Amino acid sequence: MAPKRKPLSEATKKSLKEKAEKSRFFYGELAAVYRKGQGAYLSSGSRNVPMAAWAMGRVNAYMRGGKARTADAAIYARYNKKR
Repeated sequence: MAPKRKPLSEATKKSLKEKAEKSRFFYGELAAVYRKGQGAYLSSGSRNVPMAAWAMGRVNAYMRGGKARTADAAIYARYNKKR
């Protein structure tokens, strides 16, 4: 059984919800990208940047589109059906 992951902090949830309300993205979609950003940080991230900043940067890059979104193409495709 996979270990239970730590819940997102209230501040992170609030930030992601605000981003979702001001954009065409869903909260669950942004939360999934944030989680993937946390994993990327743990696997090879820069130790000069906190994990939360690394993950939020990934969310911001995802929202802007371009190359950054190709890494999260599966998440984008899953939620694009709901748009």
